[in-house]
Amino acid sequence: MLLAGRGALGATEEIEQLAELLGSPVIKPLLGKAVLPDDSPFTTGGIGLLGTKPSEEALAGCDALFLIGTSFPYIEFYPKPGEKRAIQLDRDPVRIGLRYPVEVGLVGDTAPTLRALLPLIHRNADRTFLESAQKGVREWEELMETRASRMDVPMKPQRVAAELSKQLRADAIVSCDSGTVTTWFARHIRVQRGQMYSLSGNLASMACGLPYAIAAQLAYPGRQSIAFVGDGAMSMLMCELATAVRYQLPIKVFVIRNGSLGMIKWEQMVFLGNPEYACDLQPIDFVKVAEACGATGMRIEDPASCGSEIERALAMPGPVVVEAVVDPYEPPMPATIRPEQALHFAESLAKGEPERGKILRTVLEDKIKEMV
Repeated sequence: MLLAGRGALGATEEIEQLAELLGSPVIKPLLGKAVLPDDSPFTTGGIGLLGTKPSEEALAGCDALFLIGTSFPYIEFYPKPGEKRAIQLDRDPVRIGLRYPVEVGLVGDTAPTLRALLPLIHRNADRTFLESAQKGVREWEELMETRASRMDVPMKPQRVAAELSKQLRADAIVSCDSGTVTTWFARHIRVQRGQMYSLSGNLASMACGLPYAIAAQLAYPGRQSIAFVGDGAMSMLMCELATAVRYQLPIKVFVIRNGSLGMIKWEQMVFLGNPEYACDLQPIDFVKVAEACGATGMRIEDPASCGSEIERALAMPGPVVVEAVVDPYEPPMPATIRPEQALHFAESLAKGEPERGKILRTVLEDKIKEMV
């Protein structure tokens, strides 16, 4: 199993050659989202709370782990120390063995180090493990398509992400923010070869999405620059819209509006077993904010017209803000729900979660519609 992170960006060909030789699936931690395009036959997608089920299964079922340019920090998603044989490649020797004990450490930049390593590797003729992972990816993608195709009102946030993904240019640079929006970014915006993706990966700091998009447009003026942000993060630094207008940067900002600090809300419930506390946001009309700054503002509420409205927004000149009003009770579910998470969720409802009826109904309806 290859775990290829941010340090492997720019080494797409080398990673694919290595995966082909070893017959290995490739997991992409979130900062490594663009290491491989999502149509590559080798990738199983992301890992962690925002990751995919085939990535979890591949990591659990592998014999050996090759960490490449990654410092993926969530120890609970790694195998138990010593359970798998492990190799690590990183340009910083301090990081070797930081997250998982390894037998061999390689210090160097990813692409040239792999180019030196590839001639020494014999091709593994057994494709069983890779083919099993590929089957899991097909099933996972069908599930994601089901969730993104829903025509519910309020609109599902997955639909906005999936419709945007279909219309991104091949040269798009997509900047995401921190929150429930990161889940939809991770799972429903599919990477094409040559695109670039970024977000705050270490502290998951909020409000980075808009300034990242501005910086990307300044650095690459000929490319399409997209910000995919939540309403909580947007409210923290929306003044930077004036910067985009001042320099006539044609960034397109998609604000997923659910009216709350959604990730905090779900963490309080699922990790702590407590009802949500102080997560509701003061309502802001982002269309009017955009217009007040001199940008174009749009609002999307109808899932049936979501795709055409996104197409219209992307075709407009100058900076554009698209406020997408979505279901505030749609949970950012992990790929595999652990028993303790289910228990905490039940505890939070029993302790008096104020919206427990609406949340329960949404969760049950989602599950029933996926089973039909």
